[in-house]
Amino acid sequence: MTQSAPPISVGMPVFNGEPYVHLAISSVLEQSFGDFELVICDNASTDNTEAICRTAATDDGRIRYIRNRRNVGAAQNYNLCFEHSRGEFFRWMNADDLIAPSLHQRCLDALEANPEAVLAYGKTSLIDSNGDVTGRYEDNLDLHQSRSSERLREFFKNVGLTNVIYGLMRRRALERTALMGNGRIPAADIRLMVELTLLGQFIEIPDSLFYRRIHGEASSADRQDQARQTAFWRGTNNTDAFRLPAWRTHMEYLSAAMRLPDSMSERARASLFTLRRMYWSRSELASELVQLFVS
Repeated sequence: MTQSAPPISVGMPVFNGEPYVHLAISSVLEQSFGDFELVICDNASTDNTEAICRTAATDDGRIRYIRNRRNVGAAQNYNLCFEHSRGEFFRWMNADDLIAPSLHQRCLDALEANPEAVLAYGKTSLIDSNGDVTGRYEDNLDLHQSRSSERLREFFKNVGLTNVIYGLMRRRALERTALMGNGRIPAADIRLMVELTLLGQFIEIPDSLFYRRIHGEASSADRQDQARQTAFWRGTNNTDAFRLPAWRTHMEYLSAAMRLPDSMSERARASLFTLRRMYWSRSELASELVQLFVS
C-alpha cells in the first residue's frame, strides 16, 4: 500500500553541512504542524553530513535521505528535492538556517485563506554562526497586486536577498516553473521568484519566522566571486564559467513574461517591462558580447 502524501514537503539540499545540519533538521522536526515530510538531498558531502542525516532519518520516519553519487551543483540538487517530494505545498530549507516552530502552520493557513497566492513567507531575522540574532531583514515582497505586471515591477523594486524562497509554495505553481534551472545562470533563485511572481500573489506574515544564518561559508557570502558561484550552482565537476549570464537571465525573464496565462495585454505589459530592464542593463549586456568575441 502506498503511503498517502503529507500536505507539506520540505526539501533540504545539503553539501558538507556538518556544522549546522543537525540544528536545521531539528528546527524542522519541532514544527507545531507535524504532518510533513523532510527530503534531504545530500550533494556527495565529504564530511560527517551523511552520518548525521542517516541517523536522523532512522530516528524519525518523516525524513527521507537521498545521497547523490557526485556533486551535481546546487541548481540540480534543489530540483531533486522537489522532484522527490509529494506534498501539495513545498518549501526549501537550507542546511544552515533555522525556522520558528509555527512557520509551517502559519504559512499554510495564509495560503489556504488566499487561493490567489502562490507563496507565503514570514519576516526574516539574520543570525550569526552561533545562532544569535544580529539584525532584521525587510524583504518587502508582500505582493498582493492583482495584475502580474504590477507584481513584477514591485518585485524588482524591492528584491535583495531571496529569503522568500524559503517560505511555503503551492506545488501546482512550482510545477509550472523551471525550478532552479539547469545551472547555466547564477542567482537562479531570483529567476524562479520572477516566475512565481508572474503566477500569483505573495503573502508576508508580519512576524519573524525565518532565521537566515550569515557566515563565511554561505553561498551568498560573495556574489561577485564568479569561480565560487560557478562551483556552487553547477557542481565541482562542471567549473566552466557562465557564458553570457546576463543575456541568459534577461531572456529567461522575457520568456516567463511571454508564457503568462493572463490576457494578451497583460503578457505585453510584463514583456515590455522586461525589455525595458534589458535596455537599462545595456552596458552590462554589451560588455558580455565584447568578452565573448575577444575570448
